[in-house]
Amino acid sequence: MKTKVKLFSLMLLAVLVFVPLHSAAAQGLMDGRVIFGQSFTLKSGETLDGDLVLFGGSASIEEGATVNGNAVLFGGNLVIDGEVTGDAAIVGGSMTLGAKAHIHGDLSTVGASLDRKDGSQIDGQIFNTATGSVSDGNNGSSPVPPTAVPPSIVVPEIHFDPFQSVWSVANAFGEALAIAVLAMLLMLFLAPHADRVAHAVLVQPLTAGGLGLLTIVAGVVALIALGILSILVVTLIITVPLIIIVPIAVGMAALFGWIAVGYEIGQRFVKVIHQEWHPAFTAALGTFALTLVSRALTDIPVLNLVGWLAPFLVGLAALGAVVMTRFGTQTVNAPVKAPAVIPPAASSGENPVQ
Repeated sequence: MKTKVKLFSLMLLAVLVFVPLHSAAAQGLMDGRVIFGQSFTLKSGETLDGDLVLFGGSASIEEGATVNGNAVLFGGNLVIDGEVTGDAAIVGGSMTLGAKAHIHGDLSTVGASLDRKDGSQIDGQIFNTATGSVSDGNNGSSPVPPTAVPPSIVVPEIHFDPFQSVWSVANAFGEALAIAVLAMLLMLFLAPHADRVAHAVLVQPLTAGGLGLLTIVAGVVALIALGILSILVVTLIITVPLIIIVPIAVGMAALFGWIAVGYEIGQRFVKVIHQEWHPAFTAALGTFALTLVSRALTDIPVLNLVGWLAPFLVGLAALGAVVMTRFGTQTVNAPVKAPAVIPPAASSGENPVQ
């Protein structure tokens, strides 16, 4: 039995690490370049035979440079001024397409920002998973508006698009796997901190959820105040960096809290099967399951009516727990119950009944 469990663990670890790369590796990663949190520049006149995969860090494809494959970005920053013969995909982070950029395939974005300059060329289509829109890559315009329907009683039509369904499932797995890999990296250094955050969610869920909601409201108010301040008083040197830092800090706190909750889920699973796994692998497994279930609750048409509420509440509690524990540097204990008050004996002049 132990041999089977260990074999399953190794297989799942391999999936968590290599599956996100496999979907974008048409020619294989052995001929391409994989970058983990470093800087890379493909200079003008150079050619990279294979895929360019970036986990954090930054990469630049200069004008006149060519990537004979796909360009995949998991967080970080990618600047393309040259040519990509395959597809381009972004999961988090940001991508900039220069005026001379040319992508022969499709461009897909998952929770990422895209800055496209005039003159850049995309032969395929642009898939935006955040809005579910598909646009023509040649002009980068917004999706074609639907045909106007004359005022009348419209009976909703159930339409099943196999391609869109497969694409949604692939995006859900890709997002879950990307966050799982990030969880593995964080647990190599911040396992005790994540444990404290998860403990705070367990012992004080209502307080953590309320603090998480308050943090979001305070962040929005701060952004509005900074925007007004930058208009009334010309202090762009101070306000602009703060406007950028505030949402990034809140987002990082929410992501770390989410991974901490996933770590707790992974620990409970490990206890059920009576195994001892490395915290990195435990967090990856729990975060993968948590993210995948959350996507299912928010994407499935029948469940998404109320299913979004569960991951939303978990996210609020996770964010609040990070704030309560100061990013896991402090321990939050369960509230102490007040001792029960014993009423005094009746002073009637008679001895109490023994």
